[in-house]
Amino acid sequence: MPTLTDLKIDAPQLCRPLDDKSWYDLTSGPRARLSDPLLLADGSDGLNARFSEKGNALVDRIEALLHCRFHGIHGELHLRVAQPAGHIVSGENFVEALLGSAQRIDRALRNLTLPLTGTYWTSEAEEKILAIIDGVRDGKVDAPAFMKLMAQPDFVPDSVGYHLLFARNGHMLVEQTRTAMLRVFDHADRMMAEVKRLLKNTDGRYYLPLSVGEEIFHASPTAERVHGAFADGISGIATTLDLLYRLFVYLVREPFGSPELPGKLHFPYNEAQKAYAPYPKGAGPDPSDRGPAELPYALPNAVPGNFFALRGVRNDLTHNMTSGHIQPICWIGRGTPFVSKVPIHYVQAVTPDVDSDGKPVKHAFVERFFGQQRDAAGLLRELIEELALTVDHTLRWLAHRLEQRLRHMT
Repeated sequence: MPTLTDLKIDAPQLCRPLDDKSWYDLTSGPRARLSDPLLLADGSDGLNARFSEKGNALVDRIEALLHCRFHGIHGELHLRVAQPAGHIVSGENFVEALLGSAQRIDRALRNLTLPLTGTYWTSEAEEKILAIIDGVRDGKVDAPAFMKLMAQPDFVPDSVGYHLLFARNGHMLVEQTRTAMLRVFDHADRMMAEVKRLLKNTDGRYYLPLSVGEEIFHASPTAERVHGAFADGISGIATTLDLLYRLFVYLVREPFGSPELPGKLHFPYNEAQKAYAPYPKGAGPDPSDRGPAELPYALPNAVPGNFFALRGVRNDLTHNMTSGHIQPICWIGRGTPFVSKVPIHYVQAVTPDVDSDGKPVKHAFVERFFGQQRDAAGLLRELIEELALTVDHTLRWLAHRLEQRLRHMT
C-alpha cells in the first residue's frame, strides 16, 4: 500500500481518522468495522472475529484474509495516508490537497515575470489575459480573432503578455490533470456501487441464496456495468498520466517560457531493460531537483516497471474496448477459499492475464485468458494509488524546480 508510506497530506483538516466506529467499504462488496471484535457485514450475514491488530494493520489483515482492497466509506473512495498518520483522505479532498503544489507553481510562474521580461507582473495585465481566455471559452473570441490579438505588441516573445499567457496555460494544464483524477475516482465509486448492488441481491433478483462454500458466475447488465466502470477507470488513469506528462514537458522544456502547448504526448512508462527518457529534447535533470529519496513517485524518479500492465490494458481498451471486459461475468460466492472460508458473501470481477511485459496474453484462436485470476477491483485500486502518488510527487517536484529557477534568476 504505497500511499500508506509515501502519501503526505499537508492540509490535515482534509483528512479523517481511521476509526473503530465507522463502516468501511471493501472492494469485494462487504463492509468492515475496525472494532474489537472486528465486525463484517455483507447485507445478509454479519460476522465478528477477534484480531490483535488495530487500525491500518487490521485493514491489511482484512485485505489479505478476504482477497480484497479497502475502498473507502459511504461508497466514496478514500486513500490511506502516511501523514497525518492513522488517517484517510477522500478522493475529492485529495484533489483539493493538490492545490498546495498547484499554488506554488502559479506563484513561481507569476514571480518569474520580472526576471524573464524585465517588467513587473500586474493584475491589469493578468485581467487582460483572463478576458481573452474567457472570451475563447464563451465563444466570443474565435480562432481568427485570437490570432489577431496574439499579433499585437502586447504578446510578442519576452513581453509580459507572452509570459502571462505561458503561466495561464501552465495553470490550466494543472487543472486538467486534477479534473481527470476526479473522474478516475468517480469510476471507482461506480464500480463499487454496482458490486454492492449485486451483493445486496434485492428480492433474489440476480441469484438464489448461496450456501457456504458455493460460488457462481453471473452475467447481467449490472455485471456489465461493473466491468464498464473498470474499463473507464483504466482509461481515465492513462489519460491523467498523459495530461501530467504534458504539464511536465511544458514546464521543463528549453527554451523555457513559450506558451505554445505541447502536441500529443503519451506518458513515458519506465519499462524494464529499456532506457528511460522522460525529459523532452534539450532538457534534463538539474542538481537542485528533488531526488527519489524525497519524491520517489515523481515522474523523473520513476522506477522500472511503474504502472505495470497499464499500457497493454490501455491499448486493448483503445483498440478493442478492452476485449476481456466485453460481455463479462462476475463471480459471486460465499465462504469459499477465495475469502479464506470466512462465511461472507463477495463479488469478484476478473481481468485478463498479462505476460511478463504487462501485455495481454493471447492466442490466434483466443484473445484472452484468465488463468491468473487477476482481481479487477484490486488492480484498479493499485493503479489509483500509484496514480495519486505520481501526480502528487510530480507536482511537488515541478513546484520545487520552478522555485529554484526563480532563485537562480533573482
